[in-house]
Amino acid sequence: MRWFRTMPMWALVPILFVVVGGAWLLIGLVTMPRDQPIAIRLIGTVWYGGVMAAVFGVWIARARRRAGGAAELHTVQQGLRRGEVPEGVDVSAWSATADVQRRQLRRNLWLGPLVFGLMIVLALWLALSQSPVWWFGVVFFVGFLTWSVVSTPRLLRSTERVREELRRRSGAEGPIKSDT
Repeated sequence: MRWFRTMPMWALVPILFVVVGGAWLLIGLVTMPRDQPIAIRLIGTVWYGGVMAAVFGVWIARARRRAGGAAELHTVQQGLRRGEVPEGVDVSAWSATADVQRRQLRRNLWLGPLVFGLMIVLALWLALSQSPVWWFGVVFFVGFLTWSVVSTPRLLRSTERVREELRRRSGAEGPIKSDT
């Protein structure tokens, strides 16, 4: 998976375009097969895939730049997942990435269950009122809700271990940067 995470942006963005656009097209064909002519659906797919690939591309490029490059971002992400800081790392770059990760995870503690809970309610309503195919959506969102509730606290604990180690290595007395 490292080769995918460190792929250059000029190669990654077209792959994102194809994956996101293809998923949009397939979901549209499965859930609303007769709503639109295929030409209109393809135009919408190209537009949606392009916009989402651009948004994801900017987001990934910013994260890579903040961490010091694609390979370094991959190393930081592995360290944050494992709760370990390898020797000889750039403490300031790792601290910035760990702070961003911590803010995202703290927000995800309440936002993940809220969003996925609302999506479960919406998918249930659609399954009962529109088409049985939406039961796949219910299962999908229940899976994501479970994943969010289980993984977020675990990732937050490992991120805190990394922040503590970075604080120790930097020799700082107080927290690196705290938003609480």
